[in-house]
Amino acid sequence: VLAASRGSGLDAVTEDKPKVMLPVAGKPLLRWLVDAFKKEAVNDITVVGGYKAEAIDTAGIKLARNERYAQTNELASLACAVDALKNDTVISYGDLLFRSYILRDLVESDAEFSVVIDSSPESENASVRDFAWCSSGDDRGLFGNKIYLQRVSSDQASQGVAPSGRWIGLMNVRGEGREKLKNKLAQLQTQADFDTLDMPALLNALIADGEKIEVQYVRGHWRGVNDLEDFRRAGDFAHAQTPIGSDAGSKPEANA
Repeated sequence: VLAASRGSGLDAVTEDKPKVMLPVAGKPLLRWLVDAFKKEAVNDITVVGGYKAEAIDTAGIKLARNERYAQTNELASLACAVDALKNDTVISYGDLLFRSYILRDLVESDAEFSVVIDSSPESENASVRDFAWCSSGDDRGLFGNKIYLQRVSSDQASQGVAPSGRWIGLMNVRGEGREKLKNKLAQLQTQADFDTLDMPALLNALIADGEKIEVQYVRGHWRGVNDLEDFRRAGDFAHAQTPIGSDAGSKPEANA
């Protein structure tokens, strides 16, 4: 769980705590996320903290620290937890709420790499700027066909065609994909611009190497918390939709 940044749009409420410890419907944002993982038997959870890391509730998690969080981006935080990539692993942004089926379907994927892409209209989670282009749009008539990620960019017009949706910040890595991801991360660390690189840069680098990143489409049913309006909506979402479902069965143990 990448949770090192303060959050550029939340300064008013993060003076004494990191974004992941903001209260949402009665409990910290991070606790919603941890509970979601544990309901899917993902019990080995590493959280990479940075800003106000000392205020993170460490119950049920391992805490890694990105001491250079103020000068670095997401890949530097991921590198702080690279030793946790020992089993099949979910990589997650720390500011997510989602319905339980999204994580369940993701961890059940047998692909080396898989991501969750939201194809719902722009009005949903408008602050999320990880636009995704995929090999096919979210056409329910194509059910059963594999769809793959082609690129992620914050520039909605970068590809000359409309994006297929938005990456919500969840990625599953299985089997040989773990070593491939670690090797690519190590390679990117040799670049002069590594401190500026985010998770989309890693996804794009894997795609450039010819790796297949399978797409799991959703239409809503999640919230990202990037500004004060998102924070308010997150509370509404938690109350109205109960992101953590009670329908999880027994799952193989994995990492997050």
